Amino acid sequence: MRRRGGFGLHQRGLTLVELMVGLAIGLIVIGAVYRTFTTQQRSYSIQDHVAEAQQNARVGMNILMRDLRMAGYGKPEGVVTISGTEYSHSIDVERDPAEEGSDIIAVVGCFGTPKGYLTRTADKEDREITVRSTGNELSRIFDRERSNYIFIGGVERLRVDVAPESDEGTLTLNGPLVKRYPTGVLSAAVTTEDTQIPLRYTDGLRAGDILFLGQDRLIVRDVGTDTITIDTDPEVAGNQGISGSYPEGTFVNPIPVYRLTAVRYSIDSSSGFPVLRRNDEVEGSRTLAENIQELGIDPNDQDDQSLYDIWLTARTRVQDPDYIHPVTGDHYRTRQLQSQVRLRNL
Repeated sequence: MRRRGGFGLHQRGLTLVELMVGLAIGLIVIGAVYRTFTTQQRSYSIQDHVAEAQQNARVGMNILMRDLRMAGYGKPEGVVTISGTEYSHSIDVERDPAEEGSDIIAVVGCFGTPKGYLTRTADKEDREITVRSTGNELSRIFDRERSNYIFIGGVERLRVDVAPESDEGTLTLNGPLVKRYPTGVLSAAVTTEDTQIPLRYTDGLRAGDILFLGQDRLIVRDVGTDTITIDTDPEVAGNQGISGSYPEGTFVNPIPVYRLTAVRYSIDSSSGFPVLRRNDEVEGSRTLAENIQELGIDPNDQDDQSLYDIWLTARTRVQDPDYIHPVTGDHYRTRQLQSQVRLRNL
């Protein structure tokens, strides 16, 4: 049926067949767009899960390599007992009976930051040192039941026989020091051009001692009851004093005191999904990375036992129903991260 429009144009409506054809074409287009969207969304989701797995492996690998580089640092020769377990080597590797294909890595050394610093000069042959801790009470840090092996100044390996229940005090050692450690702590703030340095303890310091305060190299000229007179550059006429400002409590020539411990790396699937765990025999266990299903380490060269190949295999957090793993037969996608590290302290 034709009608005359307001402008004199003839118009007609759609037939039922035309309407059905249009709807069919529209549904086809919408279906294609929707399928493209869901495919892209699925692909993005898979890539996101794989990237997450790679990041988990990278985090775990970075911490593992950091500890491996410190293997043997501060460890005395022979067997050491830490938390009731004897360790004769700086690194031990064994197959994990609970996790097929994975290793358990035990590393012995001094890891992380120092547990304290000397606060007064210690002389050769001394059997006591005065230490301020960087954390808990000294008796908890150097606990004989866990680990009382210490590494002083990156030089001496001794054991603590007695430690006070405070964050600063005297540690009694199992043997005498083999060298002298000149050091101190500022008892007041100092500023640029100061030549009189106030210290909490000046006993044990001598004229001619060389100390370091921040970036300043100090040569001791005279030792008083609670101050020392210093010169920073004896080759230049006059005394220019220190170049910076330092608050009260700053260590002068800081001598670090480390504690020996052992850490074990392993895969733990007891919670239903695999995680990489780092168990410090003194400080306890923590999870480093989730969805890590394999940990492995091998000497790179049998004649060079200090060079190791390491790998971590991470899996995605969720399964992909359209993917079948060629080895395990499950639907988790995996990524393996490999690296190489030299154990420089062996």
